[in-house]
Amino acid sequence: MLFKDFDQKDWTTRLSSALNNLERAQRPFLDWYFSASGYTRIIRNGRDETPYPSDAIQKLYNDALFEARYKNTDHFKKLKAAIDPVRGVLRDHPTISRALGNNLGRDEFQVGVLNRTSMTTLSQLIVGLMEAQKAGSKEPFMDPARDLNALLKLPIEQDDNSQKNSLSEALDVAVYHGICIESEVELGEGYALIPCKQLSAHIELEWLKDVAAQQVSWRRLEPVFGIARRFPWRPRLGDLHNPPNTQTRNFPPLFHRWADELANLLSVDLSRRISWLATFEGCIPRRASGLLGSHHDSAQTHSGRSISHLFSAFEKTPAVDAAQIEVIKDLFARRRETEYPDMAPIIHRLAEAHRRDGRFSSEDKVLDLAIVFERLFKPRGRSLSRDLENAAADLLAADDENKTVIKEQVRHFYKVRSAIIHGPRDDKRRRLISQAGRAWKDGELIARAALLKRIQ
Repeated sequence: MLFKDFDQKDWTTRLSSALNNLERAQRPFLDWYFSASGYTRIIRNGRDETPYPSDAIQKLYNDALFEARYKNTDHFKKLKAAIDPVRGVLRDHPTISRALGNNLGRDEFQVGVLNRTSMTTLSQLIVGLMEAQKAGSKEPFMDPARDLNALLKLPIEQDDNSQKNSLSEALDVAVYHGICIESEVELGEGYALIPCKQLSAHIELEWLKDVAAQQVSWRRLEPVFGIARRFPWRPRLGDLHNPPNTQTRNFPPLFHRWADELANLLSVDLSRRISWLATFEGCIPRRASGLLGSHHDSAQTHSGRSISHLFSAFEKTPAVDAAQIEVIKDLFARRRETEYPDMAPIIHRLAEAHRRDGRFSSEDKVLDLAIVFERLFKPRGRSLSRDLENAAADLLAADDENKTVIKEQVRHFYKVRSAIIHGPRDDKRRRLISQAGRAWKDGELIARAALLKRIQ
């Protein structure tokens, strides 16, 4: 059948009706299965996170089909009678019929997702449709049926309109920890800032276990966000013995640099520690993987810095004001028109200072900040401290009183820096070293203001 002659509306209606009948027919069998094997429920922070019993349903379908082929018993007769109409409707779709061929006894075919292929069956498609159904829907199984049709027509339709649905968009995403984003922000150039609650549509939280085990276990993921780039993808279906051609694509060469520079600017502008957790390449929607009966995974994973040692189960992270994000977005969008290219390494150094931790983190931050000051103001006289005081005051001070305050803060900062470098030789230097926290706090405000003014 040609796809142009295929009645999509009729197919989705027939599929949803057959699935509804199957769902009613399988309930007694699931009750029987769980009474024998049990069904562990998982509750986290008052929320039911019990996974859908996909394995149990898959086993029921396999047992029913096995009995029909190789046994004379009738235990699964009613279930088999409800499965067959669903399998028949699925076979009617042009994409699936091409993959299965003319052999009505064949149930297996191959699905290509980006750069990998896997074998699936009609039974696995049915399990995915069952899992995709939302409880309490007024039109049972209509949404899963429509979504499956939208995925299956992608390999056939070649026009741009076929790409305009959420299931046909995959992500490359760099995941960070440090600030709470309430809603998605389009950044331009194909990139977006995405909060964790929306990232979960494309990535599995378990993927972050290696670098944020405690956050994932306690579901304290408010400070997790992603810098993502969307791209279109198409599934490929092929015969069991003739794998489909996989979709090859080149990972954006500047993605890591783009995401890293934006994260550094966010860290400096908001004066927050922002840590890179991981980068996941080629993440298709989790719903799409389920509907295609395919294992959900990323094409490539790059692990970042572990943050589990920084975790606090009771710390609340306030959301960043949307207006602040817009200011940072504007600064980054104009980076080629300002002094940003010269300031980028200095911004990176200050962002790295925010990420310092450990026994000597306060002292390390001061030393990082000293490098920032000297690269930012480039003192050339015999007295570095005096040159830095004058340069910072001239750039930032609004009046003479403010100029005096800035000079005093820079002078104190430089004394603390010298004491850290030369060690606690006497009481004065020991006292100065103990003031590293104050020196960092005052100096960071000055460095931040100077950097942002330079890239305005």
